[in-house]
Amino acid sequence: MKRIYFALMAMIISVAFLACDKIDGPYKEEVVKPETNKKVMLEDYTGHLCPNCPAAHEIAHDLKDIYEDNLIIVVVHAGNYFARPEPPEYPYDFRTPAGEEYLSTFVGLAGFPIGMINRTNEEGNYLVDKDAWGTKISQLLEEDPEISVEINSTLESGKISGEINIEFLSSISQQASLQIWITEDSIIKPQKVPSSEGDIIEEYQHDHVLRGAVNGTWGEALSQATYETGNTETIKFSNFQLGDDWVAEKLSIVAFVYDNDSKKVIQVEKKKLIE
Repeated sequence: MKRIYFALMAMIISVAFLACDKIDGPYKEEVVKPETNKKVMLEDYTGHLCPNCPAAHEIAHDLKDIYEDNLIIVVVHAGNYFARPEPPEYPYDFRTPAGEEYLSTFVGLAGFPIGMINRTNEEGNYLVDKDAWGTKISQLLEEDPEISVEINSTLESGKISGEINIEFLSSISQQASLQIWITEDSIIKPQKVPSSEGDIIEEYQHDHVLRGAVNGTWGEALSQATYETGNTETIKFSNFQLGDDWVAEKLSIVAFVYDNDSKKVIQVEKKKLIE
């Protein structure tokens, strides 16, 4: 295993309504990348009006450099405060109906930036502070993968169709669901930053942005509650319409299987729409 150290910025947690977390002094976090086929999903809740959110984006990018394909990032712009359009400086609306429901279900009034790692729930709390993302990801990557997920898709006339193939690597006895999302990279739009950095970056690159839920906000249940090692299941989807300003070459499909009761992500996969 490769042992990597990198510097992160610590922050003071704020759970006050409409609060953006503040950054304070540096510290070092030890990160270990195990050799595994397990993959972990980081959901980064953010907004273009949140000046401290770019610091979380940088942490996510650093972690992606370390964990590579073992880490799948989805950036969710949500809420009426930090993610609302505010013309003329911030006219774009990144929000999605699915993202708004996830915000209500998991995040509530917690200040941004904030995230979830595989939607793990510890003592009733799904949320993980950005400075603990690396530690949590490392812990979850130590788990053996229980399933594998394969994505196959086609694009025709602005519509996406395809199938998700699931193979069970160990026995599972829990009702699970499959969720399919579309994300987009390299969206160039303004982003608010701390006043010490100039207040606004006009051409900020927004990556891993949640664009839509292909099979509904909560996906669809697998056909069985119990699977044995070696069992497989295929779920098809069809005719999901791309948004008018989405760039097909920058889109990816994210598919994950999660436990219906705990909401924990069992396995996640990502594949570019056009490779």
